[in-house]
Amino acid sequence: MSGRKPGLRSGQDLLCGALFAAVGAGALWIGRNYPMGTPARLGSGVFPWLLSWGLIGVGATIFVKGLLTDGKRLEGWAWRPVLLITLAAVAFALLIEPAGLVATMLVVMTLGALAGDGHTLRELSVFMAVMIVLAIGIFIWGLGMPIRVFPWS
Repeated sequence: MSGRKPGLRSGQDLLCGALFAAVGAGALWIGRNYPMGTPARLGSGVFPWLLSWGLIGVGATIFVKGLLTDGKRLEGWAWRPVLLITLAAVAFALLIEPAGLVATMLVVMTLGALAGDGHTLRELSVFMAVMIVLAIGIFIWGLGMPIRVFPWS
């Protein structure tokens, strides 16, 4: 027997795959009553359904990879990224209507940057500016979505 410790071959891949699949399954359950429409006129439930199955497929693929190959063992949790990314998702849901797109994006991207390491203020500022311009161009001008850009607009 080699010097490898007994246990899961790749705990990180197994957990990651299981989480992807669980989120996809949860999204399927949440959207179970969304209208699917017809092939000629798709309903609003088709895109969430496709994304949910995509997450389940990616999760299953990563999970099987974790079963078949050696990889990093699960040594501990990085709680800061987990909590800050969760907080960013909650902040988006709470802020998008009252605060508008720009303020919400600034808060969400700041929380995301705090979840990681090695970002400079200059890089973050350029990234935020580019993403805000792209979001306004795509969602407001391109798709015509009824989202406030600023709280006063």
